[in-house]
Amino acid sequence: MTKKVALLGGSFDPVHNGHIAMADAALEKLGVDEVWLIPASQSPLKSRILTQGSKRLAMLRLVCQHHPQFRICDVELKRHGVSYTIDTLKTLHDQYPDYEFYWLLGADQAAQFEQWKDSQTLKTLAHFAVAERGEVLEKIGIPKGFIPLPMEPVDVSSSQIRNGKRLNLMPDYIRQYILDEELYLTWWIKPQMNPARFAHSNSVARVCRELAKAHGYDEHKAYLAGLFHDVAKDMPKAEMEKWIRACFPEAINEHHAIWHGYVGSQVIDRVFGIHDPMIANAIGNHVKGTSYDPYAMMVFIADKVDPLRGYDSSALYHACLHDLYNGFLLVKAENKAFLEKEKQKHGTL
Repeated sequence: MTKKVALLGGSFDPVHNGHIAMADAALEKLGVDEVWLIPASQSPLKSRILTQGSKRLAMLRLVCQHHPQFRICDVELKRHGVSYTIDTLKTLHDQYPDYEFYWLLGADQAAQFEQWKDSQTLKTLAHFAVAERGEVLEKIGIPKGFIPLPMEPVDVSSSQIRNGKRLNLMPDYIRQYILDEELYLTWWIKPQMNPARFAHSNSVARVCRELAKAHGYDEHKAYLAGLFHDVAKDMPKAEMEKWIRACFPEAINEHHAIWHGYVGSQVIDRVFGIHDPMIANAIGNHVKGTSYDPYAMMVFIADKVDPLRGYDSSALYHACLHDLYNGFLLVKAENKAFLEKEKQKHGTL
């Protein structure tokens, strides 16, 4: 009996629920025995440099652990260079001459099909199934000879996820891998803040990692706390107030300049999937320096001694590298003195 295999190619940078839904639809509607996921080395229609192949493979392996009829085919990664479908299908036909192949593609790819290398020859090597996904398909229709693949639309793309959007439309285990490997994270925070704060957040994350390394703490945890510490600072006041009333009603009468720490501690959990109470505590207390947990002290220190702030904080920084607790107290005292001066000067916090 001929084995039927559906092939789903792509960058998978990262893999998301849309990819999984298309593969599931192929199993259900096309009656194939397996779906092979084929990560590209470099897409011919994309100029962006892709995330390291080993990391994209690792994410796909996690997906396959949860979907027993999915397989990984790494023929394009092994070949290197630009990944042309014609080369992939010819290779697979040579390796599996008795298999019947179905190539899965979305409506946007179907619209570009004539731009594919040797597009007419491709049609002789596989059946092409087009996922029925809303308005795009309605506009272009299904190319002649292609098979319609009905499926519930999943409105998500890898580029959206790389840029911190629609993060709920990927499996939790993929999001955790992204966090663990620190993939895309700077892209996730960039849309949340102005350019100066983005630079500050990256600098604070670096200092937190240095402090953690100096004192034997988890460098990754410290990095995350530093990177995301200001994730809510540029949130509109009205929106921030909603978070405060819902999650921290006891803080409603505190000055709104303090709110972003509290709100950020919730945003990292609910939006970005960072479910770590120590990181939440560090972010929640970084404005006032009210926690003596090591990670909270590190974020408070890094935020205040960030070299991008424009004043010489090197002595304080080295004091904190030498002794975290006493360095924290020094930074806290310096910050208190500064705030008192500002208060006297402006009559504000």
